[in-house]
Formats: sequence, C-alpha cells, structure tokens
Amino acid sequence: MKKNRLIGIMTVVFAILLSFLLTACGPNGTGGNSDGGDTTPDVGGTTPDIGGSPPDVGGTTPDVGGDGGGDGEIEYPYIGKTWGMAELIETDDSEDASSPQIAFDSSGNAIAVWHQHDGSRNNIHANRFAAGVGWGTAERIETDDSGDASSPRVAFDPDGNAFAVWYQYDGSSYSILANRYVAGVGWDTAELIGIGDTGEVSSPRMAFDLDGNAIVVWHQYDGSRSNIYANKYVAGVWGTSEFIETDNRGDALYPQIAFDSGGNAIAVWYQYDGSSRNIYANRYVAGAGWDTAELIGTGDTGEASSPQIAFDPDGNAIAVWHQYDGSRDSIYVNRDCVGVGWDAAGRIETDDTGDAFSPQIAFDSDGNAIAVWHQYDGSINNIHANRFAAGAGWGTAGLIETDDTGNASSPQVAFDPDGNAVAVWYQYDGSRNNIKANTYVADKGWRAAECIETEDSGNASSPQIAFDPDGNAIAVWYQYDGSRYSIYVNGYR
Repeated sequence: MKKNRLIGIMTVVFAILLSFLLTACGPNGTGGNSDGGDTTPDVGGTTPDIGGSPPDVGGTTPDVGGDGGGDGEIEYPYIGKTWGMAELIETDDSEDASSPQIAFDSSGNAIAVWHQHDGSRNNIHANRFAAGVGWGTAERIETDDSGDASSPRVAFDPDGNAFAVWYQYDGSSYSILANRYVAGVGWDTAELIGIGDTGEVSSPRMAFDLDGNAIVVWHQYDGSRSNIYANKYVAGVWGTSEFIETDNRGDALYPQIAFDSGGNAIAVWYQYDGSSRNIYANRYVAGAGWDTAELIGTGDTGEASSPQIAFDPDGNAIAVWHQYDGSRDSIYVNRDCVGVGWDAAGRIETDDTGDAFSPQIAFDSDGNAIAVWHQYDGSINNIHANRFAAGAGWGTAGLIETDDTGNASSPQVAFDPDGNAVAVWYQYDGSRNNIKANTYVADKGWRAAECIETEDSGNASSPQIAFDPDGNAIAVWYQYDGSRYSIYVNGYR
C-alpha cells in the first residue's frame, strides 16, 4: 500500500512539473523549443523561429478568417456587432481639429480629446460619450493662451476619473500639462507637471494602475540631448519629474508606458548610442520606484525605432518596434517575463519585399496578443498582423486587407473582453484616404476589411480605437469636410 501511494504521489508531482515546463515563459513566450525553432533569436541576424506551432492569423487566404464556403464564397466569422454611421463630435468651424485620442471607463463611458486651432493657436478640446445617451458637447479643457497646446492623450482610472495630458508652449518653452476629469463633476483646472526650463519637451504618454495612480513619460531636451522623464500621480497629487535614463551618448525619444495588474510599469523608448538607435526599457516597481534602464533591442545592423509596449494579465510584457536589418525595416519584438526579465529580440515577419513600419500591439484577457503594422509589397503599403498565442508563441504574419488601390497606413488595434479584436487604419482609394477596419474573431480569424465612413469631401486620417467592458468599440479620427478638418467617430455595437 505504501509503495502504491508513493508511486501515486510521484506521478502527480511529475505531472505538475511537466505542466510547468510546457507553459513556462520561454524565449519570447514560446514555452521553450516547442517546435524545434531556435530558442535564442539573434537581433539583426537571420530571422529565428520565435514562436511555437503557428497560430492562425486569419486563415490561409489574406483578409479572410473562418472556414471557406463550399460554393467558393467566403463565410466570415460573426460576433453580432456592426459599425454604425460616422458622426461629427465637434462643431467649431473656425479652424482645423486633429490628433484625436479616445479611452473608455469601466462603465462604458468614453472621452475623446484632440487639439484644435482657434485662428491664433492650438487648444485642447474634449467631448464625453455617456453610455446609453451618446456624445455631449465639445469643450476646451485648458485656457492658457500663451502658445500652442498639442498632441493630447487620455486615460481613465478604475473609478471613472480621467486625465488628459499634452505639451504646451508658454511663450518661452514647451512644458507638460495635465487636467483631471472627475466622474460626476467634470473637468478640473489644467496644471503643470513637467517644466521645460532646460529645453523643449514633447510626446507625453500616460497610463493608470488599478489603484488610480498614474505615470506620465515624455522626452525633454537638456541643452545637449533629449532625455526620458517621468512623473507620478499618487493619492491626488503629482510628484516631481525625474530622469529614468542616464545614458548621455545621444538623444532618447518617444517613450511609451504601460502598467501591469500589480502596479508595476515599464517604459520603452529608442535612443542613440553614438552609432545607431537602440530600444531601451526601464521598470517601475510598485512601492520602490524606477529601476535602471536596460537595452532590449540592439540596432547594430541598423536603426531601431517606434517601440510600443503592452502587458498580459499575468504581468508579462511584449515590446514591439521596427528596425533596419541592413536591407529593409522589419518588425521585431522582445518579451519580459515575470521573475525572468527580458529575452532576446527577434523578428515576427519575414516578408523581405519592402519596409515594415508603425507596429502596434494589444493583449486580450487570456494573454494572447495581436501586433499590427503597415508594410510595403513593392507597389503599395498593406496592413499586416501576427498573433501571439499564450503558451505557444507567435504565428505567421499575414495580410488583413487586400485592397490594392492605394497605400494603407498607421494601423491601431484593441481587444474586447471576449478575445475579439478590431484593427483600424486609413487607406487611399485612388481619390482620398478612408478609414478602414477589420475584426479578428477569437479562435476563428480575421473577417473582411470594411470602410467605416462615407464622407467623400476629403481625406480621413489617424484613427484610434477603444473598447468598453461590454465589447462595444468607438473609433475616432480627423477628416477634411471640404472646408476644414473635423473630429469624427463611429461606434461598433
């Protein structure tokens, strides 16, 4: 009896260990060498296989997902949601409006922000979408007339409060400002959170943790080079801005930031080392502060640029960027695993026809991710995607649109709570740029790309997208109406 019991215990222990080994965070999240691929991707070298068996990016036919119909027609997977009619959310006809951003709170309310010219300078405006009601009236959320205010960003805390951040000229230099939206009350007064007294500042990016604390990062010139700065909002108060990198060899630019569910954050940026641009990261540890910046993508074969970052629910992160390999720009990733750290960077697309740029990435609630980017095929730019499957790794990159009329550019992607995703971008139709979208249906693949606006007066550009907790989405963009650029939205419900 004792012997049989011992054998039973050993069997259970072995099963647990085997399960751990199969699901452990291996190189770039592959769980080890599951398909014989190289487990140590070489940055800038020949492209290693950094995923396990390739998950489906949307079927074998570009721009489709699901099973093909028996009569030769394609049956697209369906999730019961459709795009509505595009609508204008601001009516100030004095001058152009552009650079919109959007975010949802946990109750399905949203805020869109943008900058808009008043004939003298750019101001920051906002409009709020109330769940079950619709859009309100656009309003200006800063009153400093010293100079231009530009490139706002917006994010919500878990209680439905929000911050908008932007950079603004005060007559002598640019600084970082923020304004808080208080749920049930409205906008507060804009305040200074990063002073550009040593030189100009630009490109603030912001994220909230689950306790309502926020971090803003930006780059700032010190008279010799640009550095990466950060400021944290805790318990209702902004702190003091601080350096989060100390490499003085060259400019550090365009940071991005994201939080995990434990209140830790990672900021990423690209930085010149005297010979090339590389990708760097620094971790903010909850209760401790910033760590030391580290290299996560070496541009030794060419320039690396435009990093983005996102976390899965377990606190693992993926950074994505584009990098020159000596012949063309390719899409690279690196994964930071809890308790392990950053892995080696590697490519997630192998199309050597032309350059790949502007990657974006998002995670679903199960730890799967989708990266999107635009890529030149020898004639035009197309939108491509690749999917990271939790426990398996990256699949095979593929097209998610097949319209060869004109260039497709600047994709964005977001997930709903059920693991479905929507990508949006703008695309030329031979006359003007339109806003296009495609839906990834969980476990089935991509549907067909579609146009989500019909305003033919002029170009539409720079779409952004966000989901609410019920799986409804809103896309926002700016578009020329024949007289000026205005802010438009469309809902996916």
